Amino acid sequence: MSRRGPLLRVTPPALALTLLALSLLATACAGTDNAPTLSQPTSVTQPSTPASAPSSPASTPADSPTPTATAPASTLRPLPSPSPSEPDAYAPMIVIDPGHSGRSIRSTDAETGLQDIDYPNYPEIYEMFDVSYCLGQALRKDGYRVTLTKAEPLASIGLRQRAAMADNVNADLAISVHDDHSQSASFQATYSQLGIYGHAMYRGRGDNRTVFKHKSVAKKSAKYAKVIASQRTKVQKHKVSIRENIYTGRAPLEPGNLALVQLLSDVPWVYNEMGALTNGNPTTAMSISSEHGYAKGLLLGVEAAVPLNFGRVDQPSAGAQGLRRCLIDRIEPDSGKARPKRYLPAGF
Repeated sequence: MSRRGPLLRVTPPALALTLLALSLLATACAGTDNAPTLSQPTSVTQPSTPASAPSSPASTPADSPTPTATAPASTLRPLPSPSPSEPDAYAPMIVIDPGHSGRSIRSTDAETGLQDIDYPNYPEIYEMFDVSYCLGQALRKDGYRVTLTKAEPLASIGLRQRAAMADNVNADLAISVHDDHSQSASFQATYSQLGIYGHAMYRGRGDNRTVFKHKSVAKKSAKYAKVIASQRTKVQKHKVSIRENIYTGRAPLEPGNLALVQLLSDVPWVYNEMGALTNGNPTTAMSISSEHGYAKGLLLGVEAAVPLNFGRVDQPSAGAQGLRRCLIDRIEPDSGKARPKRYLPAGF
């Protein structure tokens, strides 16, 4: 049956298809009430990047730090999560300065006029490089960024250059690592840039007398020296004192009371010493156990003084557990090849 007019003639099959299409259209329209439209976009908030980010991690050990470009402020990305194998790009930067130079060096510092002097000291130069190297490896495993001021035990690096390395990477803390084979194990010390008597910390005389004037840095150094001394005392089983150095009367070294590398740097710096007289002989290298105690005390001290962004590392940490093996690996399997046998650790 059909009707006149503008209406189309619809057969039963076509009518069924039409009704189905209308039903689907109605369902789709009903589901759009809460959907975002082009005029109502969904916003996404990204974490902001600090205006000035620290340099990227440096290799351990490294002859000198290689600063990297700072990420543009417009680059938005979340802070990376720290991991033992790859330190957080924003983790504290620690500079480790192994004591002494492979050859005698002497120059006049252009800025201060002071004599920049360093020299070999055996067996300390080998021992303290091993301790520093393994300490650096342990700190990296625990999530820190680390730079060493020497790439090998006998490298000859001036004190101004060492200080500049720490300044260039804006170190959160720098530590010098020394031992003294004229002193027994009862001698243990840390030295800060603040001193302990409240007087000026300086080197030199006359027109070249140079005073450390960074008060806020000196206060941090003193705080860190106290923390490191406390942790070293616990580990090394000997009282670690906070002391003040004396260079007066030690020509050709400049007179004064502050290590030159500490004086020339703009970052908090803690100078460390330990008595290393072994078997009554000042030329006998100390044992792996003594090196291990020193390295572990420094590790716990640094981590307590300058915690990671998320807090202190749980102990025993991966870094702490690997220290002894690292120190042994520094000797084996090249025992007697990389250094004279007389300077191998006691027991090798």
